[in-house]
Amino acid sequence: MEKKLIIGIDASRSNVDQKTGTEYYSFEIIRNLIKNKEFKFRLYSKTPLNYVKEQKNVENKIMPFPKLWSQIRLSLEITKNPPDVLFEPAHTIPLIHSNKIVVTIHDVGFKYYPELYTPLERYYHNFCMSFSIRHATEIISVSKATAKDIVKLYGADPKKITIIYHGYEKEKYYPLKTGENAPEWIKKLQPYIYYIGRLEAKKNIKNLVRAYGLLKKDRGIKHKLVLAGRPGYMYEEIKQEIEKLDNYICNDIVELGYVDDNKVSDLMRQASIFAFTSKFEGFGMPLVEAMASGIPIVGSNTTSVPEITKGSALLSSPNDYNQIFKNFNLLIKDKNTYNDCVKRGLDRAKIFNWKNASDKTLEVLKRVGQS
Repeated sequence: MEKKLIIGIDASRSNVDQKTGTEYYSFEIIRNLIKNKEFKFRLYSKTPLNYVKEQKNVENKIMPFPKLWSQIRLSLEITKNPPDVLFEPAHTIPLIHSNKIVVTIHDVGFKYYPELYTPLERYYHNFCMSFSIRHATEIISVSKATAKDIVKLYGADPKKITIIYHGYEKEKYYPLKTGENAPEWIKKLQPYIYYIGRLEAKKNIKNLVRAYGLLKKDRGIKHKLVLAGRPGYMYEEIKQEIEKLDNYICNDIVELGYVDDNKVSDLMRQASIFAFTSKFEGFGMPLVEAMASGIPIVGSNTTSVPEITKGSALLSSPNDYNQIFKNFNLLIKDKNTYNDCVKRGLDRAKIFNWKNASDKTLEVLKRVGQS
């Protein structure tokens, strides 16, 4: 009987309570990978993985450790008992590792906008990125934009890179159904322009707020601006930008903080417009979730956003808040433009699929593991 290939996976980022983009990717890609019975999976984590049920081909290696878990504890484990191939879904390869390793690279925004990161974050991200690209057997990039960046900035070998897009949860993200009513707490917000993600400088929230301030000078526009996400780096400046606005506008900007997983899809589906005017995105998972939900997007014309939305969104420079305002205004006042963006977005969302992503990822892991 042929021995099953053992795929080790760093699952530490998949098990956090309040997930952001990289954590969601880790969770979804691992959850889909382990459905395949052809391989044996060894999942390394700090705490028990609550999404792993008893499966003969899945082992959850639980390894509590106070600090530098990936670099020390995981390094020790894979040195002592190496898998046939190690998969790092969150771009940080352990300092000591096996010869066969696949890493997913998400973005290099810290290189383009260093001022939007703390000095320690810049140093850490740069070290991890350089180390991972040098030591990886093969690299998975989440977009063509990110692949281009790591070739240009870190000299990555294009032959070692496979581009694999994210998927989305089809059970959660779908267009509003006929007769579907919003939960009472959402009804109080409607109509609204929606943003989800960290409230931080690199997400360009200040210019989003400025654009919204221009929009609300038309007293006939009733849309609120709903911001879902935890405060991040330079949040104080975002707060100051909000406080500059007239009181009647300030009162229509709603900060929800981190929103539980069981509520985020309702918020997306019941929105009028999704705003994603970020300065830098490696992929932008909420873009796909908005398109799949039938919500038109006002986004940036930079990095991966045009690639992911591909003609279905209204885009402009993240620095041009006047154009962002005009795009909001157009979607609110022009039904034809609105409906066209919805239709194009629904069509575009069809190419994003977690099963496809996991199948392509397994092809890379199998190729490396058997080489």
